[in-house]
Amino acid sequence: MQRFLNRKALELALVGLALMAVMVALGLWQLSVYDDHQDSDAQAALSRPAVPLDSLLGPDAALTADGAGRPVTVSGRYLANDQVYVRKLAGSSRRYAVVTPLVTANGSAVLVVRGSRDMPSARAPVGPVTVTGILEPSGENAPEPDASGVTDGLSVSSLVNAVGPDLYSGYVLLQASNPQQSPRLAPVTPPLSDPARWSGIRNLLYACQWWVFALFVAFMWWRMTQDLVAEDDRESSGLASEPIDGARSG
Repeated sequence: MQRFLNRKALELALVGLALMAVMVALGLWQLSVYDDHQDSDAQAALSRPAVPLDSLLGPDAALTADGAGRPVTVSGRYLANDQVYVRKLAGSSRRYAVVTPLVTANGSAVLVVRGSRDMPSARAPVGPVTVTGILEPSGENAPEPDASGVTDGLSVSSLVNAVGPDLYSGYVLLQASNPQQSPRLAPVTPPLSDPARWSGIRNLLYACQWWVFALFVAFMWWRMTQDLVAEDDRESSGLASEPIDGARSG
């Protein structure tokens, strides 16, 4: 170990540490820029004015890419008896997402994610309500709810038999309700749309690139230090052999 503490090796270590610190800092900066892109794009998507649900999605229509992630409004009455609880819905923080069908004026129902709780139970509001929320596409391959109404994914197709009216092909993540819900539930975070998810990806790649450079600097320090140690060993061996050769010649 002492051989690695010679002056040249220490000088290389100081230079390497300085370069690595700069590269790690640049990587963290690029990562923060990526996060800022994600946040700003998500906020921009959510700040768009809400439009009536039926202007984007009909009861028997498929949800298009333009409609996904859009703020919408819809009015109707909740079907408390058909309420289900989703265990693995993104944005619900490992809690039970409370999903209640809302019957609209046309007789069809849209699934409304009203929030989340730590237990699979929540009283549904009674009477007419107007909901403002984010329109999201249905998930896939989710099992049907069990006897207590609990399931592991939010899929419209898996809830067809559990809900009486026809269902819209998307669901709504509740942002506001008139009248307000009581009791209030923890909000479920809207997932990022594909454009927002890929926004700023170049900055994320730059961050990874700087960290790879830092690892390369560490590798180069190790290789150069090995060469210095090997060179010192050769010089030490040469110096050690000189007196012996001289004694033989004498």
